[in-house]
Amino acid sequence: MTKITCPYHDACGHHFDSSALDAADGDFLKSAIGKNMTFMFLHCPACSRIFQFNPVAWTAQACEAVTPKVAKKSGKQLEKLLASKEVALPQAYLAHLRSGKSRPDVAIFTDEDPFTLYSLDALCQDVEVDGIRYLAVRQLAGFAQTLAQAAGTGSKQAAPFSLAELADCLSIGEENTRILFIDSRDNEALWIYHCDGGDVEKTRLTVSALSGSDAS
Repeated sequence: MTKITCPYHDACGHHFDSSALDAADGDFLKSAIGKNMTFMFLHCPACSRIFQFNPVAWTAQACEAVTPKVAKKSGKQLEKLLASKEVALPQAYLAHLRSGKSRPDVAIFTDEDPFTLYSLDALCQDVEVDGIRYLAVRQLAGFAQTLAQAAGTGSKQAAPFSLAELADCLSIGEENTRILFIDSRDNEALWIYHCDGGDVEKTRLTVSALSGSDAS
């Protein structure tokens, strides 16, 4: 079988056979090939970084956040950028970010690693999804687009969200291949999107509780 090349050429660029993948990735790849999937995630056995892979075209693409070396924007500039992209964070959560006292992470599950929460600056960083750049806060629009291309608009992945609803959700944190996001349907409930499968999972947290504005 043709070798796979790690797409992070500057830091790795390792060429390897699929047999070099760990057991979980190896099994996932075999299943994806059998189902003619065109979108999945794998880990490079050399540098351990996650990348997008198309088993049909046999192409790999980097998917980590791109952090341009530019002067840091002020809070007002960042908010102006969000407004220009029609990103409307819940006001209580935006005020929480402005306060400078926002928490760096949150434990969703007691027996798992905490999620890193995006700062106002991190929300505005570019993230590449399937070759297209999005603001980190808007990255689910990219994943929704990829799911639509892979399985059609009737995809059952991300249910109970439609792909249009998923695209409107705002990402506010991450843990490995999982993204913490605000439910676009009520701007309050917090959910998790699993990048490696396209599934979603509801949490017990809310935006109000996270920002400390829950009166209960």
